Amino acid sequence: MKSGWAGGLACLLLLLWGGVKISWEQAMTQAQRKAAYGFEGPTAVAIREKVGQGLVLAALGGFRGLAANALMLQAHGAWEEQQWVRVRASLELATVLQPRVAVFWDTASWHLAWNAAVAAERFSGEKSETRRKMEARRWVEAGRDLLERGTKAVPERALLYQRLGDLYWQRLGDYQASAECYRQALAKGDAPPYLERFVGYALDKAGDKKAALVYFRELREKMGSHPPTERRAEIVEREIRKLEQELSGKVAPKKK
Repeated sequence: MKSGWAGGLACLLLLLWGGVKISWEQAMTQAQRKAAYGFEGPTAVAIREKVGQGLVLAALGGFRGLAANALMLQAHGAWEEQQWVRVRASLELATVLQPRVAVFWDTASWHLAWNAAVAAERFSGEKSETRRKMEARRWVEAGRDLLERGTKAVPERALLYQRLGDLYWQRLGDYQASAECYRQALAKGDAPPYLERFVGYALDKAGDKKAALVYFRELREKMGSHPPTERRAEIVEREIRKLEQELSGKVAPKKK
């Protein structure tokens, strides 16, 4: 009986929200048609201005979590239909409703910086390569903005700092920034063991081989004489030897 009552209230909440969001989605669609690649300006401010009534409805009775989950499902459906404005709108609002849930920020940034950006560059139908790349970059920046806000909303977790480092590496090619994000993730205490090596990889990728060598040497020293298997000391030692050879000018030939 109780679950049926809760379900009924949830349906009513979503129906009320549906009425509020109609004008909101129309405004967003107009903005997309104007710019061809999403919102302009700080998205958080824009959404709070457009859906103030919706936030009040969603907060009533403690149903923010339920509404946020529904929005994530809505975003998934919009993703399957390649409706990127709807994807972004649903994800942005879900993070506003549940800012302390790291996976919402993670999922939202992935949809924007990877899925939407790739779709914009490869499958948009736009003939101009320059416009396609500009559009893709805007989606990547939108994903970065989400992750940066997420790290402020959930500062004690490593996950979003790690994802931000991945975004800088894979989507923006900023390896120095990636290394810094990985360092911040490691400082939280709950990062996966392999991430400690990625600081050195990022420094190497950035072209700062000396810094990478110093980092890997310090890392190996901190591991001690009998490091846990999962820290993979042999890989760190291999990276040290490789960097020493490269910096001495005696690079070993690649095996055929």
